[in-house]
Amino acid sequence: MDIQHDLFGAALAPIVDDPITEPALLPLAAPCGFRNRKNAPCQRLAYRPLRCDGKHLTSNGRPLLHCVMECFNGPSAEDLAVQLEKAIG
Repeated sequence: MDIQHDLFGAALAPIVDDPITEPALLPLAAPCGFRNRKNAPCQRLAYRPLRCDGKHLTSNGRPLLHCVMECFNGPSAEDLAVQLEKAIG
């Protein structure tokens, strides 16, 4: 009976699975999702965790934050940049 020999020489080391590290999911503001009333990127002032019965709520693994109404109703980050350019120049 013929024995099949390894074409690569010495026996290969066993395969060891590397641990999979999940990327950190960025928080999501509720209800705006970091968009202002014009559907433009807002100033992202949300910082307080959204809680129900003391439990921090998540959406698809992303922590939810309270949207600050001043941010939602106010100018977007793009609007602020334009205003700043006008003020400077």
